[in-house]
Amino acid sequence: MKKLLMTVAAAFVAVSMNAQMYVGGTVGFGNTVSKTTTLETKTNTFSINPEFGMALDDKMGVGIELAFITGSSEDKWIGTGNDPVATRLKPSSTTFAIRPYVRYQMFQVGKANIFVDGGVNFAISKDKEVGFDAAGKVVDNKPGMDLGLFVQPGIAYNVTDKWSIVGKLEDMFTLGYSKSQVADVSGAPDAPTSFSVGLASGGFTLGTLRFGVYYNF
Repeated sequence: MKKLLMTVAAAFVAVSMNAQMYVGGTVGFGNTVSKTTTLETKTNTFSINPEFGMALDDKMGVGIELAFITGSSEDKWIGTGNDPVATRLKPSSTTFAIRPYVRYQMFQVGKANIFVDGGVNFAISKDKEVGFDAAGKVVDNKPGMDLGLFVQPGIAYNVTDKWSIVGKLEDMFTLGYSKSQVADVSGAPDAPTSFSVGLASGGFTLGTLRFGVYYNF
C-alpha cells in the first residue's frame, strides 16, 4: 500500500512538473431593471472569482475556482398610494462558492483558445432584508446552500507567453440542488425548508459575462 501511494505521488509530481499551470481570475458585473404596473426593481450584482488550474495535455486540464458574489436590489413605488415593503426594504445577498472543474480545449484560432469548463458548484449564501416580522422589524433569511453541476464556455487570448486575457459565459447550463430557510415575514409562521432540482440555461445577458486575466507558468 505504501509503495502504491508513493508511486501515485511520484506520478502526480511528474505530471505537475511537465504541465503548464495558470493562476488568475475573472470579475463580473450585472444590472437589471424590471417593472410592473406599480413597482420598479433595480438589481445589481458583482462577482470576483480567483482561479488556479493546470493543463494536463493539449486538450485537457483541471482547476479550481473560488467565487464571492454580492447582489442588491432597490424598489421604487411607481403606482398610486404607498407600499411599506417597497419603500423600506433594501434586499441584498452574499454568496461564497467553491467550484472544482475539468477543462476541455475545443480548438485554437491564432492566439485564441476556445474552451469549455464542466464542474461542481458548492455555495453558501445569505439574504438580508427580505421582509418584516410581526413587530415591523426587518428580518433576514437563514443561510442557504447550493450544490450542483455547471458547464460554461470561455475564451483565452494569449497576449504573451505568460499573460492571457480570459472571458467566460457564466454557467450557460446548470443542474442543481438547493436548500434554503426563509425567515418569518409579517408574523407568519416559519416557511418550510425548500428543495429544488432542475436543468436551466443562464441565457445571454451582460450579467452572465465575466472577464479577467491568467498568468501562465
